[in-house]
Amino acid sequence: MKVVVLIQSHPRESHRACEGIRIALGLASGAHDVDVILVGPAPLLLTPEAEEWVDGEMALKFLATLKEFIPAFWVEQETPIAFSETDYTVTRLSREDIAARLAAADRFVAF
Repeated sequence: MKVVVLIQSHPRESHRACEGIRIALGLASGAHDVDVILVGPAPLLLTPEAEEWVDGEMALKFLATLKEFIPAFWVEQETPIAFSETDYTVTRLSREDIAARLAAADRFVAF
């Protein structure tokens, strides 16, 4: 089953961003093909400062494991965030490509 986890919550302000990563990890560690798409402020999860934000320590633990189950984190192309110092594989997508991935999925969840 193809599942898309769309995370758009601000990791500095809400626990929902970390919760999305936790759910993605649970799905990816099973029999699901999972895409994690980060839009808006959510790509901040992949920056070195993430530990300082709401549930940041937990998010980093989940991300470290999740990166072994998915080929890349999909990030909105328009994001101004640079990922030169990240340990994660990041691929940028246009809004049209994000919409296509959501449409092609069997299921999706949004945080």
